[in-house]
Amino acid sequence: MPYTALFSASQYAAIFDSLPDPVFVLTETGRYAAVLGGKDQRYYHDGTSLVGKTLAEVLSPAKAQWFVLKIKDALTSQKMQILEYELSVHDVLGLPKDGPVEPIWFESRVSALSERFDGERAVLWVASNITDNKRMQLRLQQQALHDDLTGLTNRRGFMRAMAQAYAAYMNHGKQACLISFDVDYFKAINDGLGHPAGDQALRDLSVAVRTLLAPDEVFCRLGGDEFVILSQRCSIAAITALGRQVLNAGQNALQFYATEGSIPALSLGITSFMPMDTSLEDIMRRADEALYTSKVQGGHQMFMAAQSLPDPA
Repeated sequence: MPYTALFSASQYAAIFDSLPDPVFVLTETGRYAAVLGGKDQRYYHDGTSLVGKTLAEVLSPAKAQWFVLKIKDALTSQKMQILEYELSVHDVLGLPKDGPVEPIWFESRVSALSERFDGERAVLWVASNITDNKRMQLRLQQQALHDDLTGLTNRRGFMRAMAQAYAAYMNHGKQACLISFDVDYFKAINDGLGHPAGDQALRDLSVAVRTLLAPDEVFCRLGGDEFVILSQRCSIAAITALGRQVLNAGQNALQFYATEGSIPALSLGITSFMPMDTSLEDIMRRADEALYTSKVQGGHQMFMAAQSLPDPA
């Protein structure tokens, strides 16, 4: 005969009370029927004061509504729901607004209970603090999409942004422009001053150009001394004005790296998304061709691909 452990009510209460992660019994209308565990003081505060309160009394309206919807999903499906979400000082009512805004991340498992609580259907909501793991994940994602040398977006991150911009153009006609540029006589910097100087020149150039850009503009180092900017400034006047600013910023940042017989500067190519484009490669190729034209014409100038943008009315 199999052994079956039988515990007293007080023993069950002691077990539940000692759980490191908090376990909530939440009713269909969003009321805290019970709070168990949560004894790991590194991550949780005492939640016993929540019993009897509603989510609407504890959380912001949008967040409370989200929780109630997830409770109803679990009750309707009768299947465990695994959720990942964040809570910040802006989500929890009654906290000082000047408190830390860094979110705390949770992974929760939500299961429907067969018993009713005060006449309401309810779920068991088990929450685990995953903030440290989430921050590590975000750091790894950041590293995967950014260039180690300059901190700019790398090719992978840029192509992701390009794909999103291209979809917006195809679906909604939202125009975007590219400025592609590289450093004239960059090899002379490496050969004459050494590769550490070449690396610092690229960092100085990146800082100088980044100050010209709006937060929604994507600035990428594709590799070596090749850079590209994805911008929503899509009138001829606006994008050429930005191009001139980039030229001047590049000249000022690179003047300290001049070597005998060569003064480093930039060559720029400008293009926009066009109706005949069938892929991201079409757009990138056109920007590169405009850049090459600038370079063969002597460098330290910009060239706009023909018919990239409509003439102003």
